Amino acid sequence: MINFLFVVFYLAIPSRHPFHVSVCDIAYKDRQKTLQVAQRVFLDDLEQALNKRFGVNLDISNKATATYRDSLIQAYLFENLHITVDGKERKRVYIGNEVEEDGMWCYIEYQGVKKFKALQVSSTVFLEIFADQANIIHYKYGDYERSTKLDNDRKAVIFPMRE
Repeated sequence: MINFLFVVFYLAIPSRHPFHVSVCDIAYKDRQKTLQVAQRVFLDDLEQALNKRFGVNLDISNKATATYRDSLIQAYLFENLHITVDGKERKRVYIGNEVEEDGMWCYIEYQGVKKFKALQVSSTVFLEIFADQANIIHYKYGDYERSTKLDNDRKAVIFPMRE
């Protein structure tokens, strides 16, 4: 719990951060039959990753390039964040993003998700640029919640629907 509060505290500070972390919240919505994903990243880390991956010199804060920027963000996240339901890919849609101080929340929705036994989450977000990158994954289904940390040593996790 203390480690989680430490991460949240540093995610809220509007300055250059001393370590590299992202947070991914995954919630199953039974009524809509969707997995709703919210991925929070630091703006400077995202800009560096997009520039390296796509060979561009993007200023992520430039509103004039927002559509182009968003297409790169979608492509990057679809390459580096994968969720399978009982071992099968599902249709996913990039919903959009919103800037919050020095970070950005990016939203993805996996559609047509009915009853399942397990989710496999694989995250390689920013692992190609930071050796110390940690990707915190939170999974919620009703009142069932689990969290884990993925990094260069462990890039994937399987969450059961419920224990």
